[in-house]
Amino acid sequence: MSQSLIVFEPSGKVLHQVNNKISPFNDLIYSIVNDSHTELNPGFYTTSASQKRFYALKKAGIYAAVYLDVVTTLDSDKVRQCLSDVLRTYTVVTEEGETDSSKLTKLIDYQFNQLTKLKTGAGVTEKAPVAEKPTKPEPKEKTKKKGAKTMRKWVNGEMVEVQENSILDYSEGKGDSTDAFSGAEEAISVDNSNFQRRDDLVLVSELQDILGEESDEDEDAPKTMTSTFFGKVSSYFGGAADINDVSKKFYDQLISKNIAPPTASAILDKIKANIGKKSVTVAEFKSVLTEELTKTLTPNVSTDLLYDIKRNSAGKKRPYVISVVGVNGVGKSTNLAKLAYWFLQNNLNVLICACDTFRSGAVEQLKVHVNNLQRLNANSATESKIDLFEKGYGGGDHVVNTAKSAINHAQEEGYDIVLIDTAGRTHSNAKLMAPLKKFGDAANPDKIIMVGEALVGTDSVEQAVNFNNAFGNRRNLDFFIISKVDTVGDLVGSMINMVMATRVPILFVGTGQTYTDIKKLSVKSVVDMLTR
Repeated sequence: MSQSLIVFEPSGKVLHQVNNKISPFNDLIYSIVNDSHTELNPGFYTTSASQKRFYALKKAGIYAAVYLDVVTTLDSDKVRQCLSDVLRTYTVVTEEGETDSSKLTKLIDYQFNQLTKLKTGAGVTEKAPVAEKPTKPEPKEKTKKKGAKTMRKWVNGEMVEVQENSILDYSEGKGDSTDAFSGAEEAISVDNSNFQRRDDLVLVSELQDILGEESDEDEDAPKTMTSTFFGKVSSYFGGAADINDVSKKFYDQLISKNIAPPTASAILDKIKANIGKKSVTVAEFKSVLTEELTKTLTPNVSTDLLYDIKRNSAGKKRPYVISVVGVNGVGKSTNLAKLAYWFLQNNLNVLICACDTFRSGAVEQLKVHVNNLQRLNANSATESKIDLFEKGYGGGDHVVNTAKSAINHAQEEGYDIVLIDTAGRTHSNAKLMAPLKKFGDAANPDKIIMVGEALVGTDSVEQAVNFNNAFGNRRNLDFFIISKVDTVGDLVGSMINMVMATRVPILFVGTGQTYTDIKKLSVKSVVDMLTR
C-alpha cells in the first residue's frame, strides 16, 4: 500500500518520518515553498501528483505531510485531525527533550495507522492517543464530613425517610407484622362482586368475559362467517377434504394461540385417530377437537378447596397447609394473598408463612399484603384473622425449619390454614429445584399449587413438567393458578400446554392485581377461543 508520513521544516529538512519514504514528498515540498499548492483551509494544503494525493498541515513553524492513493475517499477533516495530532505530539515530546525516543515513534506511528485503517475501511474503536503537556494536579477541596446516612423504609407502598439508624431488615421478629407500617393509610380497592355467595360460603366467580375481549375499534365491526378462523377454513375447503389438509390448518391455528408444537401435534394425531377416515368436513373436525380440548381442561379431581379445608378443621387435625411454588416473577406472593383474602371471606383463620428467605424484600412484601388484608378484614363482617409467620432470611435448612415452626404455631393458635410462600426458582436449574423435595417432605403440604404465567408461551411445558417432578416420585403438583390472563387476549395456549404435560388441573386464573382479581376457569370460553 503506497502511503507515508513526514514531519519537516519549511527549508525541507525532515524531522520525523513513517515508512522511510521521503522522495515522493519532494514535489509537495517544492509546491509549498513556491506557493503552487491548493490551500483547503488556513495552513492546510493539498496537491496531486504521480497517482498520489498529498496533504500537509502547518503549525508552529513546522509541517506534517501525508500521501495516500489518489483513489482514497477519506474525508479531508479526518486527515487534518490526524496531522494536527501528529504535530501536537511532536511538539510536546521534543519540548521534553526526547526527539529520538521510542515514545515519539510509537505515538506518531499509532496516529498514522489509525488514519490508514479509516482508509482501508477497518473499524476504529478508540481515539488515537495524543501526547499532552503535563498539568499540575489541582488541590483537592476539603469536604465536610458527611453526617449519618439517612435511613429509608417502605410505609404502605411508599419510601419514607426515618431519622433513627435502625436496621432495614424488619424480619428480626421485633414486634408484630405491622410494626413497620405506621402513618397515613391509603384506601385499598377491592370489588367483592367478583365473588358469589351461596348459603354461608363465598365462592369465586367463573371467568368468562375477560378472555378474548375485543378492542374498542373492533366493537362495531360486522360479524361475518369469514371473519373467524372456522369461517375462513370452511370457505377455503368448501366441503369434505383430506383430513391431513384440514389438520394442517388447525395445527397452524393452535400454534398461533401459544400451544407448543409437540402438544398441538399430539392433540391433532389423537383427533385423526378418533375420526378414523381420510376425508372430513371442517365442522366435523372442529367438533371432535372441541370435545378433546374440553376433556383436557376439565379437572378430573375435586377443586373444592373450601370443602376440604372445612372438613379438615372439623376433624381437629393440623391446619390445612397450602404451598405456592413457581418460577421468578410470575406472581406467587400476589396470588397467595388473593387466596388468603378469599379464605378470610369464608371465616377461615389464615397464617401466611414467609419461606422465601432468599430474595431481598420478600418478607417485607408479605408484610405489606398481611397489613392490607388485616385492614380489609377489620372492616368486614367476618370474625376471621390473618397473621404473618416469619423468621427472617437464611439458607440451608432455614426454609424447612421456618415451615415446620409455622405449622406448629398455627396448630397451637387455632389457625385453619397455613399458606406457605416459597422462593421463585429457574425451572431448568437442577441445583435450585433440588431443595423442593426436602421442603415437600418436611412440610408435607395438603396442596401444592404452582403459579404459571399465561404470557410464557411454549416454555410453559418444561416449567410445568420440572416443577411437577421436583417433589419426588410420591408427590406431584395438585393445582395450577394461571396468572396475568388479562394480558394475553385469546392467546391462552399455555393452559393447554401445562395441563396436557402434567394432567394437573387449573384451580384459578389471575385477572389483575387487586385481592379479588381471581376467577374460576371457564373451560368453554377457553376452548371457544382456541377454535373459533
